[in-house]
Amino acid sequence: MTVMALDAGMLACLAAEFRRRLTDCKLEKIHQPEKDQIDLIFRTKDGPCRLALSAAPGNARPSITLLPKENPATPPFFCTLLRKHLASGVLKQVVQEDFERMLVFCFEARDELGYPTKRRLVCEMMGKYSNLILLDGEEKILGVLRPVDFTKSEKRQLLPGMRYELPPKQEGKVSPLTVQREDFFLRAASAGERPADKFLTANYYGLSPLTARELAFVATGSTDAPALAHAPALFEALCAFSALVKEERFAPCILRVEGKNEEYSFFPVRQYGAMGQCLSYDSPSAMLDDYFAERERSDRVHRRAQDLFKVLQNAEARLQRKMTAQKEELALCAEKESYKQYGELITANLYALKKGQERVELINYYSPEMETVTIDLDGRLSPSANAQRYFKKYAKCKNAEIALAEQISKAQSELAYIYSAMDALERASLPAEIEEIRQELQKTGYLSRSKIPPSAKLPPSRYLEYETRGGFRVLCGKNNLQNDALTFKVAEKSDWWFHVHGAPGSHVILVCDGVDDPPAEDFTDAAIIAACNSTLKEGIQVTVDYTKVKNVKKPPAAHPGYVIYHTNYSAVVTPDEALCKRLLKKS
Repeated sequence: MTVMALDAGMLACLAAEFRRRLTDCKLEKIHQPEKDQIDLIFRTKDGPCRLALSAAPGNARPSITLLPKENPATPPFFCTLLRKHLASGVLKQVVQEDFERMLVFCFEARDELGYPTKRRLVCEMMGKYSNLILLDGEEKILGVLRPVDFTKSEKRQLLPGMRYELPPKQEGKVSPLTVQREDFFLRAASAGERPADKFLTANYYGLSPLTARELAFVATGSTDAPALAHAPALFEALCAFSALVKEERFAPCILRVEGKNEEYSFFPVRQYGAMGQCLSYDSPSAMLDDYFAERERSDRVHRRAQDLFKVLQNAEARLQRKMTAQKEELALCAEKESYKQYGELITANLYALKKGQERVELINYYSPEMETVTIDLDGRLSPSANAQRYFKKYAKCKNAEIALAEQISKAQSELAYIYSAMDALERASLPAEIEEIRQELQKTGYLSRSKIPPSAKLPPSRYLEYETRGGFRVLCGKNNLQNDALTFKVAEKSDWWFHVHGAPGSHVILVCDGVDDPPAEDFTDAAIIAACNSTLKEGIQVTVDYTKVKNVKKPPAAHPGYVIYHTNYSAVVTPDEALCKRLLKKS
């Protein structure tokens, strides 16, 4: 997925939503679930509303979010500072300073003695320089999420006690909201053959590359047409853009290309033509949630579970090396029939052989062509001993073939388990789910207990629960331990069990509640849920096996999550993430 910078236009769109939904609302709670994210929970007429202010270099953005995150047991210092100064405060204004990539949240609160105070929380959304700064009523810095001293920047420091100053203006650039005709054409005259989008980003701040390309496309029908040749049309497009922002006629959307989220914008994107599909949203926050949800979840899991990924990757590499060596050795065993024939040919010709010979040529009676074969002998042995030597080699290869086939089968089974654990880690979203996988790897011996630092006691994670379009409950395991518990402890024998064919994935149970044969539509929903919760979720035609729970068995000493079944049906479905999201029950 493309990493796109949050531009000033998108911030203006978000600010309009914040003013509409949060102005005059009381701040009830403040959390810091990540080192670079602050969550402000407001009490609104529609219930609690969580405003997430992220200063993460790759995902910096403010948005009203529904994405779940767990809070640390002990709040970090900046979170404690915000609670001290903003607790029970009321949000009065949301201001965007001069179309910059920053928002200012103005609060009315009370100090320790109960006197009314004014506080401002500044959110600078500037890529790797993103930051959150708390100010008092006189623009003095009370706290900074990421302090900036002289060692980090000689131009602008952000430290408690200092007076806050706006980020320096970009030299030579002006705001696109205050564009003047004469100034625009003077700038265009000096652009020469420079592409229109590059001209816009070089002369007007607050425009992302996507926005500049779209304005160029609207004006010229191309994203790289020269600015000077299309100056009048480009000026009209920039004026229309300015009016759109000032009048807050925003239309947030995600642009999907080949089924993947490519860009997001606050106005329709047409430059991709038939290749792109614009998904419109009523809320820019909901749009950002959908755009960043998968990427953030993946990044968060990889940070928390880095040691587990490393253990599994090392185990996978070790097994792959071992299997390669075993397969090479197994290929050598294919010569065993030749060894047997050599032994029998030597035995049949004992009368013609003598001790001391190192090579003989004998007629191969086993071949229809009766050709002559050359057989190497050990000159120190008698002919009969040479025959026995080949018989022993035959027996050794025969036994080795059986043992190697068994070892390769076990290695393949172990590799399948490793892939299933990796799949569960990839789909984990909460610390409790990662901790369960950690415990699973301890039980299976992949992770030494002595090498694991003690972690805080976390409540067990819950199964994913869906409701089909026909009203049937569907339960889905998040890892192998949950899969076993779901299939063999929670599910009834008469319920239906689903799993993708031949690939790692979740055990999915269609709860029948006494209904012998649920409608076909509910079977399809359960099969789609199984496909979406597997490694084949990006597929187009995915085969899903399903059978009664009573037909699913667990072999003795099998890895967690491993089951066998012989009586089953199969369905071919197309994974549909949007449908799964609609069917998922929010806990």
